[in-house]
Amino acid sequence: IDAKTKILFGDLSLTLPSDFNEKNFNSINNLFKKLKGKPYSINSIENILAEIDQITNLEQYKFINATVTENLRDNFLNLEFNIKEGEKYYVKKINIFGNNVTSENVIRNQFELDEGDPFNEILINKSINNIKSFNIFKSVNKEIIADDNSKTKIINISIEEKPTGEIMASAGFGTDGGSLGFGVKENNFLGRGISLDTNFLFSQDSVKGKFSVTNPNYKNTDRSIYISAEAVEIDNYSTFGYKTNKTGISLGTNYQYYDDLYLGIGNSNFYEKIETNSTASTRQQAQEGNYWDSFLKLDFNYDKRNQKFQTSSGFRSFYSIDMPIISDTNTLKNYYNYSHYFDLFEKNISSISFYFETANSLNNKDIKLSERITIPSRRLRGFETGRVGPKDGDDFIGGNYAYSLNFSSTIPQLFEESQNVDFLFFTDIADIWGVDYNSSLESNKIRSSIGLALDWFSPLGPLNFSLAHPVSKANGDKTETFRFNLGTTF
Repeated sequence: IDAKTKILFGDLSLTLPSDFNEKNFNSINNLFKKLKGKPYSINSIENILAEIDQITNLEQYKFINATVTENLRDNFLNLEFNIKEGEKYYVKKINIFGNNVTSENVIRNQFELDEGDPFNEILINKSINNIKSFNIFKSVNKEIIADDNSKTKIINISIEEKPTGEIMASAGFGTDGGSLGFGVKENNFLGRGISLDTNFLFSQDSVKGKFSVTNPNYKNTDRSIYISAEAVEIDNYSTFGYKTNKTGISLGTNYQYYDDLYLGIGNSNFYEKIETNSTASTRQQAQEGNYWDSFLKLDFNYDKRNQKFQTSSGFRSFYSIDMPIISDTNTLKNYYNYSHYFDLFEKNISSISFYFETANSLNNKDIKLSERITIPSRRLRGFETGRVGPKDGDDFIGGNYAYSLNFSSTIPQLFEESQNVDFLFFTDIADIWGVDYNSSLESNKIRSSIGLALDWFSPLGPLNFSLAHPVSKANGDKTETFRFNLGTTF
């Protein structure tokens, strides 16, 4: 396919063996009808292959193979997919070569079939894609050796490892100073696929730090186990008369409950100290003291994306709830995010995302300042993090409710010869409101911004630049024009 020539999908057909049930393939035929006459897209081809992948999970189709015949006429691409039942071979052995650092079971856990299973070419290719998605190997290749006498096949997997450490840095510059971030991450600790992540964020009045460990397949149970420790200090002692120190630890597990549905359960425990002086508000002085809080966390993640990295189609629906176990204020938090990915026009990847968050006391108390909500910077570009919304005097106190609606779209006409550069247009709409201890302080006004972003997979690592312009804002909101992030590997 010539990238500079507009190619449209023509006739798309599916040929099946006579003894196959055509109803099991209705989803593919329906997809063919939707694609006919539309611009050619590799993402659409991947959607077709994904439908075939799902069908191979049916027991009666363990030995099927799929081939495609292409015919290009007058800028119309005709495709004929041939589904046929192959010879009944079984997997005799799976050999893995080249993993000098990575433990072999980390790789084997990504296979869709095992030794002794019916051989299926589609599931083999899907297994290779699973291994590649780990993003800890430079290359992954396969070799199939058949033994016609025993009707078995040997699968040889050759991998080439690469550096798996990452160093990240970020900075933002706005109307009232800036912020700096730094992080170090290792994605394959001790060759076991374990992820270690350390990050820090510094701004004018706060310091945040976090260290986490995640084992994606704890003791071969297909369950992810994580533990993290974090500390947050907000120092407004000289400006608004209060200072908070919060430290704690969280642990939990995530696992696949059903097809594409993942459940998570965890527990977080925090110790917090609040100090005030005579210049603090009456509300802040009333909250001075030491606190111990414990929460039960439940996550529900329905993930239908075609891939987690550089997603081009599908959607993800995520809901999380933090329920108080031990808490003075009994604060209940809800978090929901829905993201949908699609082709807006030819050679384009677009996404739209909706986010909503709440924080309220179950016993009608006023929640602590550290429990109030701020809009994440990635959801409201063009504004400084934590410096929009309700204010008590000059102090941004956060809200009880927040939402955002975000849209972004790649602009393929720019850098279309490069696969390492994406130029994006984005628009963000958000609002934050609710002051439980004084409703007169509410600031319920829609904030919005538009801007341009550049994602570049440079020789140093991934670079991200964003330039944003606020369209609507409330009086007193602090804007931020420029932000960049840098990452590299070691």
